Amino acid sequence: MIFTLTMNPSLDRYLYIDELIPDDSIRVKDTQEYAAGKGIDVSRVIKEIGGTSIAICPLGGSNGERMEFMLDNERVLYAAVRVKHETRMNIIVQSRKNQYRLNLQGKPLTETEYEMIIDMLKTVLREKDVLVASGSLPLGLQSSVYGDIVKIAKSKNVKIYVDTDGENLKEAVKAGPFGIKPNIHELSRLVGKEVKFEEVEKSAEEVAKKYKISNVLVTLGGKGSVACIDGHLYRIKPINVKVKGGVGAGDSFLAGFVSKRDESIEDALKLASACGAAAVMNEGTTLSKRSDVEKIIKEVEIEKIR
Repeated sequence: MIFTLTMNPSLDRYLYIDELIPDDSIRVKDTQEYAAGKGIDVSRVIKEIGGTSIAICPLGGSNGERMEFMLDNERVLYAAVRVKHETRMNIIVQSRKNQYRLNLQGKPLTETEYEMIIDMLKTVLREKDVLVASGSLPLGLQSSVYGDIVKIAKSKNVKIYVDTDGENLKEAVKAGPFGIKPNIHELSRLVGKEVKFEEVEKSAEEVAKKYKISNVLVTLGGKGSVACIDGHLYRIKPINVKVKGGVGAGDSFLAGFVSKRDESIEDALKLASACGAAAVMNEGTTLSKRSDVEKIIKEVEIEKIR
């Protein structure tokens, strides 16, 4: 079974306008809401492409209830830890030319709420399961939490993938996760220096060796991706698609990869690339559509460097 963990989920509200004008009344043409958070996005994509996962996340208040309704509507399986405070909401204003993201801070988890999440992980995880732990942490939690989560997964012989940034990622890699999925900017912050495009392969390989990580997946936006898997380097060329958005492309990539990783590395990379490309073909957080993935997966080109 594939589990995803989103420690800091959000209800994303999109406001669609023509133009943002200072000191003027702006007419909102349309409003859409989505259950969001990187791990939740992974679970949504896995469901869309025909797989099964369970999304673990803390949810509270009316926003949390609305997110549960949305996940039910998408038939995404989830295990919610009910928490005292309202789940945060992000406001995204989308004009004809620009996008403005207002990310609100969530309330801290209580010690009991955090322990409930950890107890759930210890209870549900079984040998050979997969856990994808993604995103930021709620206020009050130390970055060492990610290292602790990696250790819990490894103690149960669970393959854990981590997709986070900054100190959270630095703490996670110290514990030796099975896989990580940084973009080039997150990779740069991990290694402590700017990684240029032509240096990605070397940096990915160095990180894999230093921290004994079997799968280092680096997404490069419109330039494709690079993967260091079991000591072998792969370059996945970009797919030429019409870009309408960029939210969730990395999460979609990871969803595709973990769905096929145990079957075939090349099939996993092809599906990952197709899912990532399909995500940018849609606005908002619609993420990847199965029909788009099936249409473009045949266009994926993978080069095994060594």
